[in-house]
Amino acid sequence: MCSVRTAADEAHARYSAARSNLLRAVAGLLSSEEWRGDGAANLAGWLAARWQISGRNARELVRDAEALRPELRDALSAGSISIDQFKALTVVSDEDNDSAWLEALPFWSISELEREARKTIARELEKTDDGVYLRTEHTRDERYLRGEFQLRPEDGAVLIAALDARVPKGTALRDWDRASALALVELAKGSDASSTVVVSLDDDLAALSSKGYVGAETVRRLSCDARVQAVTRTSRTVSPAMRRAVEVRDHGECVFPGCGLDRYLECHHILPVARGGPTELANLVLLCWKHHKLVHEGRWAMTGEAGTHATWLRPDGSPFEPRVRVSLDTS
Repeated sequence: MCSVRTAADEAHARYSAARSNLLRAVAGLLSSEEWRGDGAANLAGWLAARWQISGRNARELVRDAEALRPELRDALSAGSISIDQFKALTVVSDEDNDSAWLEALPFWSISELEREARKTIARELEKTDDGVYLRTEHTRDERYLRGEFQLRPEDGAVLIAALDARVPKGTALRDWDRASALALVELAKGSDASSTVVVSLDDDLAALSSKGYVGAETVRRLSCDARVQAVTRTSRTVSPAMRRAVEVRDHGECVFPGCGLDRYLECHHILPVARGGPTELANLVLLCWKHHKLVHEGRWAMTGEAGTHATWLRPDGSPFEPRVRVSLDTS
């Protein structure tokens, strides 16, 4: 009888093999393009809606499937490399030297391999954007905003000096990270930027226009310095206040199933203005330009509740339900 440790090792090997089979299937979808025709802007959006996975995981699947080279695929299927090793190898290696990397892999720890992959990505970024960037994202529970940035040394020195000047004297080293974060907020508040708080009336939380949730007491504090605007029925033109309300309700993303794009968004009237549709929250949704075009020129339509729960109709009038569930026999 095998030990629990051996069983766990075998389960992980099967997991790697299953991931390899999944990537092969996604690669097949890429080449066959069978996913087209369901309104999705790309395969990642189609997978997110069909399998009910996050957009991030769907994009990762497509990216890994595009990099699924024969030797890496076979090694992953055999369980001889982990999924994380596979991801790093797709960055640092290419088809000509996959064999050499696989032979040398026992001499690389996963942290060293991932560090090498990050260095490779950094070199590529430096060729395209001079290595300067700022990326932010919210945590999964939307309680925090996190991010990373990369600046030229001289610009970074200016930023560090500005933050250090705002960290209280005598701050202990163990508290320096938190103090620096608060100093960054203080630095931003000292700018000319203004903020608008949009409060959801359905619960005791406020949804911020930049995503994320805060409590009622935090809302009251922020409102001291923010302009409060009432959202009412307006003309055909969507006002900035109305736009912000739509963005908050739709979480700042295109509401087409699986899309999740948070840029190049437009407000769409579910019931057209020409047919008496009002310019109010209940009749507006956020769509990316591709899916806005799908509605107006592709003859798709929406019905029901505005927002992410709206029902989509195909050009022939049939409801569009992208989700699928496959039951497996595990006996």
